Amino acid sequence: MSEIAFIKMHGAGNDYVFIDGFATQVPPSPEQLARSVSDRHFGIGSDGLIVMSPADHADVEMRMWNADGSEGAMCGNGARCVALWMHLQNRVSETCQIQTASRVVAATAVELDRSRNCGILSVDMGPPAVSSQSERLSDVHLPGTDSDVEFTPVSLGNPHAVVFVDDLTDRVVRRVGSQIETHSRFPDRTNVEWVQLVSATEINARVWERGSGETLACGTGACAAVVAAIQRGYCSADEEITVNLPGGRLQVRIDEFGHLWLTGPAKVSFSGLLNTAD
Repeated sequence: MSEIAFIKMHGAGNDYVFIDGFATQVPPSPEQLARSVSDRHFGIGSDGLIVMSPADHADVEMRMWNADGSEGAMCGNGARCVALWMHLQNRVSETCQIQTASRVVAATAVELDRSRNCGILSVDMGPPAVSSQSERLSDVHLPGTDSDVEFTPVSLGNPHAVVFVDDLTDRVVRRVGSQIETHSRFPDRTNVEWVQLVSATEINARVWERGSGETLACGTGACAAVVAAIQRGYCSADEEITVNLPGGRLQVRIDEFGHLWLTGPAKVSFSGLLNTAD
């Protein structure tokens, strides 16, 4: 048996087990470890695994695996947690440059409470890629209707399908979310955002994440939801948009360069040692 030091952190309830590769040897099979630690009954319990390692052209490299062991390209809540940890370890002073599988993002601490191991952080997620037109899945229907599911495709280095609905019910989010995630339209699967409009500056959302199922929050999902809402004229591009998720509230805005800024909480829950077989 061997032991691996880990940190459990979350951003608005979107929780991950983190391995600090600066201080701990990275396990050889992270996809297998992700499945093990994510199990909420027999493991630590999380939405996935994130490994932090030294990077050549950034302050830290972040790689993430979903609960099913599949590797993801981007995680906004995870990036805020990585930046929080780098600040708490005094490895960065101001902006934390994070190399992800899809792009380099920059995270800044808006508030930092070292005594409680938490903070509010803002991440420059870069520019999104959004279709000028919505699409329909003719073979997927909302419960109790014959209506095709209409969605707006958005990419932030990972794929999203944003669906606007009147009610965020479990049978819509969970049952239809899994159908859309694995639909043939998305050969690499997709994240699905269910969005309910509140006002021009506020939306409610639930997210069915690719490889993890529904999570309490999704940073890139919140960004995708705002991008789609602006694209369709529901929200203003000149305002900061509040995204209410089951795990908390995130803020999303688009700057003058077309970059998305994601602001929200990050917190260390606990740390420990995980026993693994050699």
